[in-house]
Order: sequence, then C-alpha cells, then structure tokens
Amino acid sequence: MREAESLDELKSGAVIGTGSERRRKQLHRLRPDLVFTDIRGNIDTRLKKMEEQKLDGIVLAAAGLNRLGIKPEHCYCFNGDEMIPAPAQGILALELREDNEELHRRLDALYDEDTELAGRAERTFLEEIGGDCHVPVGAYCEVFDAGKKLVLHAVYGKDGGEEIYPVCVEGREPETLAKQAAAEIRRQMAGKVLLTGAGPGDVRLITVRGLDAVKQADCIIYDRLAAPELLMYAKENCEKIYVGKENHNHTMPQEKINELLVEKAMQYPLVVRLKGGDPYVFGRGGEEALGLEEKGVPFEVIPGISSAIAGPACAGIPVTHRGIADGFHVVTAHNRKDELADIDFAAMAGQDDTCIFLMGLGKLNEIAEQLIEAGKPEETPAAVISHATCRNQETVVSDLGHITEEVKQKGLTPPALIVVGDTVKLHKKLKFSRQNPLYGKNFLLPKIGKEPSLLAEMLRTEGACVKEVQIGEIRLLDVEEEIFAENFVENRPDWIIFTGKNGVKGFFRQLYHAHMDARNLCGCRIAVMGKKTEETLKSYGIHADWMPQRADSIAFCEEFGEVLQQSEEKQNILCVMPKEGNEEIPEKLEKLCRIHKIRVYENREIEIEKQEFLMKDGDAVIFTCASLAERSCKTAGKEEMGRMQIFSIGRSCTKKLQELGLLEIIQSEKSSYEGILRTILEYYR
Repeated sequence: MREAESLDELKSGAVIGTGSERRRKQLHRLRPDLVFTDIRGNIDTRLKKMEEQKLDGIVLAAAGLNRLGIKPEHCYCFNGDEMIPAPAQGILALELREDNEELHRRLDALYDEDTELAGRAERTFLEEIGGDCHVPVGAYCEVFDAGKKLVLHAVYGKDGGEEIYPVCVEGREPETLAKQAAAEIRRQMAGKVLLTGAGPGDVRLITVRGLDAVKQADCIIYDRLAAPELLMYAKENCEKIYVGKENHNHTMPQEKINELLVEKAMQYPLVVRLKGGDPYVFGRGGEEALGLEEKGVPFEVIPGISSAIAGPACAGIPVTHRGIADGFHVVTAHNRKDELADIDFAAMAGQDDTCIFLMGLGKLNEIAEQLIEAGKPEETPAAVISHATCRNQETVVSDLGHITEEVKQKGLTPPALIVVGDTVKLHKKLKFSRQNPLYGKNFLLPKIGKEPSLLAEMLRTEGACVKEVQIGEIRLLDVEEEIFAENFVENRPDWIIFTGKNGVKGFFRQLYHAHMDARNLCGCRIAVMGKKTEETLKSYGIHADWMPQRADSIAFCEEFGEVLQQSEEKQNILCVMPKEGNEEIPEKLEKLCRIHKIRVYENREIEIEKQEFLMKDGDAVIFTCASLAERSCKTAGKEEMGRMQIFSIGRSCTKKLQELGLLEIIQSEKSSYEGILRTILEYYR
C-alpha cells in the first residue's frame, strides 16, 4: 500500500488494483467501500503502476514478493480466512513413467502426505463446484493431527456478480470434504428447482401452481410427455431445454439431466423441471430430487395429475367403482433392459382391483398372457388408451383374450396405457370425449405473438386438436414527440380510429411518454374495429363512441363513411396504424375527412421452417388476418394450405387469400373469434 499500514487504515473510496476477480470479490466482502481497478503485468510492472496511477494499494501474491526478495514499506498480509488462494497453490505435482522404479524411489523422499491430502481436497472442490478461469473460486485445506483432521476453507462467486460465498468445513476424507463444501456453497447461492408435474398430456390439466411455475421460470427443462403448448406460457427470455426420452432414443441420459439441473440452478434463480404426469410416479423425479439434495440445491415438488388415473377417466373408465373395484394397481410394464418388468401377476390376478400398466404397449401380448396364466379369465375386460387425455386420444376396448389382436389392427402408437378389470365395462356409458363437436379434428392456427391463442383455447374446449404456429410478433414503436404532438396536439383530432388492440396499446404508451394521459382525449371521439379492440380500450378506462356491425375494413369504411357525411364540416381524423399496414381505411375515407396517420407498432414477420407448418392429418387451417394468410402461403406454399379446409375471419382476410390463389374458403359471418368458432362448429355439425 502507498501509505496505510493495515486494511482498516485504508480510507473509504481508496482505489485498489488487482487483476483477479477472486481477490477483488474477497476484498470487497471485507471492505465494500473500496474502489477497484484492473491491473496487469509482472510484479515490478504492477508496483510501478501503483506509483504512476497513484493507486492506494495493489493485491499481490506473497510468494512472488518473497521469491524476489521484495519487502514493500507499507504491506498488509491477509490471513487464510480473509483471502483464500486459488485451489492447489504451492503444490508441485510430478508425472513420471510407471515402470521407472528407481525414479519412484528417489522421489518418495519428496513426497508429503499432508500436502497430498490438501491437494486432493482442493482439486476435488474445484472439479465439484465447476466453473472456468473467469469464475472466482478459491480453496485452501489445512491438515492437522497427522492427517486425521482436515479443515477446508473455500469461496465461490458468480462471474459478473458482486457476491462471493465463503464456507469452512471439517472432516477426515478429502473427497467427501470437498463435496460437502461445494454443497454448502450451493445452499447459499443456488436458485430453486421446482420438480413440476405437467399433467397427463392435455395442456389444461396442469395444476394452477404448476402453470404459475412455468410462467415464472427462468429456465425450463422439459420432457417428451409434457404438453409443448405449456412453453407458450413461459417468459420471453426463459431458456428452454428439451431432454425427452422415447424408447431407446434418449436426448440426454438421466445422469446428465441431474448434472444439468445443478448447473442451471447455479445460473438462474428459478428452474422448472417439467415432467409428464406426476414427478414421483414413474418419472424418476425421486432420483432427481436426491441428486439435488446431495449437491445442496434447494428444490420443491409440484405434484401433477398422473395419466394412470386421468387416462382411464378420459376414456370413460373409473379406476375404482363401488361394488366393482375397491382399489387399483399401477405398475410400469418394462425395466431398464426393456424387458417385461418383474410384476407379481398372481397378486394382481387374484383380486378384483383394476390393473393399470404404464408404458406397456410393446409388452401387451406378454402382459395379457401372464395375467391369464396367473388366473385372470380371458373374458376379463381390457382397454388400451393411446395418447391419453390428448385430442388424438384413441381407445380400444376388448378382453384379455383378444386385446392384443385388436390393438394391432387399430394401429395404436405410444404413449399408451393398459387397463384390465371390470370397470372397463363402464366405458360405453361413461365415455364423453367423443361428444365434443370437434373431437378428432386437427386445426392449424397461424398466429402473431408467442402468447397462447384465445381462439385455440376455444377450439380445444370443443374437442379440437390445435397446432399454433407463430409467424409474427408485435413490437411497439417509439414515435418522436414532435411527430406525436403534430398529429395529436396541433392537428387536434375530432375522431381517433383504432383498428386493433395493438394500436390502442401503442398509442397510450406514446401518450404517456409525451407526459399526457386520458384527460388529453377530452373532446375526441373514438371509433374502434372489433370487440377485442373495444375491450382493450376499456382497460385504459375509456369507452368507444362507435363500432361497426362487422369487424373488417370494408364494413368499417362503409359504415363510418355514413357517420362522417352527417357532419357539416370536414372532420380531423387520426388513424392509429402499424408501420406497414393496410392503407384501405385511410384511402377510402380521405375524400370525406382530413386524415392524419400515426404509426405506433410493427407487425414483424418471423422466419420459420416449412416443417413447422406441416400437420399430419390436418383438417383445416384458420386465418385471423390478411398478413397471416400471406406469410403462411409464403412459408409453406399455397399447395400445402390448399390441402386443408380454409376458414377466414372476415372479408379482408378472404380477399387476400383469393389474391393468393386460394378459392375454397369458408368465411365467418362475424369477424370475431366467437363468430369464426360458430362458423366452424356449423360446418362440422
């Protein structure tokens, strides 16, 4: 140091030079009021820089100073608790040929058992805690009582953050001690992992708390059996990692998944492990929880609805029923070697309880034979449910003697579950899914924005399978205050026209940026197109003065033109528009009024692969605006779009489709989600 003799004597705001994040963070923990600057070079260079840059001090390795015989006039030496060095500092490791016994014998004289124990503890800690050369990590192990007692001091900090986390643990075995230290640090700094049940397949069957977790997650690690639509509820900056398993095709082995959970917990405050069904029902959630506990990572379990119960229920089969089955057995049908699991078929066959086999489609014949051999009559009712609770759910009901053959003829595919027992007979009376008018119908729904589509939800409620494909996104624009003032203040509008909800959002955002609010709209009347636009306007505390009977630009111009013609003087109209939008409304109205335009949002195209548009056995595609129709045909081709029945929300959308060469179109009578849903239901009735 330049003047101070101790750390306490350094003035507040003193500038300290160091090139080590580990040293900087530890010194910051001791003296948060100090200021740090980066300094590089050898010892002589750094000492010169301290004088030239008038630094109050620099942090150097004591060993380096001692080696060069340098004794600074003002120097403070940190103790082991204040400044922990990098792991394995001062330990010399020698590598030599295994068969050179003479060299081994000579070097044994240099071997120090205490040093080896300390080195093993420090290096194991570094390996266990992870991190590259940019991560501040330190470890120093003290050895006492001839190796019978080890004390490991360690620190770890996140790259880029200010916090550093110290720990001190005692023990006898270096590797165990190192893992304990790493776990203690994770308990201090790791985020939380939520082992979350996604439910049996239908996106709507996740629990309320499970959906909240998905919405709040910073990282989601998800399985094949978790409904992919759930990811639409995630935050925009949420990292999503697929680790699904299907038969022998494992995207990531379970051991690697366990490691990934720990890694991401050290990176993010909240990690969601999204697992199909319930995490603790044949989901290996217990293994993952034990792995997190061992590594010191906080976790919670959010239970989910298991397909073992929900699947039969959605097929009209209760797993218990008074007078028929007082209980039920649930087993997995195969083991790690993909062989039939070691199941007590005699116990299952000897009772009237319902028997449920998960992941057993490939072992169906063996299961039926084993149950019959154990005493179950061949006439025992049996069912196989494929893709349970999903819109493509299929069910085959038969008996043990014939179920294998009938499932093969039907061509059911995994995932599937098997139900055996007398409650299966209730299937005919209790099945309900096929009563939904759109059951078994597959719809492609192009959309703007990543948020789940309300129309898709309405279709699913009626039994449809909907594939949402995002091909656009909305970005609110920053309008210069002068331009906004010119269009809104100087040319005071008599009417403001909003043709969509994004225009409303963008306009009010700009209004607030200009230090104005709804009071500045006094004297302006507002025209909106469509119920959604009207509802969005209401959310800002304002009711629309006028709305056309039909929510499309053609009807808007016709009906609003009549309103304008009732005025003796030409009205000032402010048309709130997208950056590149349909000019039809301002062009048709400009003869009747003075039109001013303000562009407050942008409907940006998203580049996607044609493969994302393909939908096996697709029945229909639904277009809710002209831009979606144009982009869909551009990406997938009009031939692919024309292969399915086309539904259009209104005349403007239909006009664009016709311009693209698609003529077989069913148009909604009312340009609203409710209207197009009604049109679809009438078509398939």
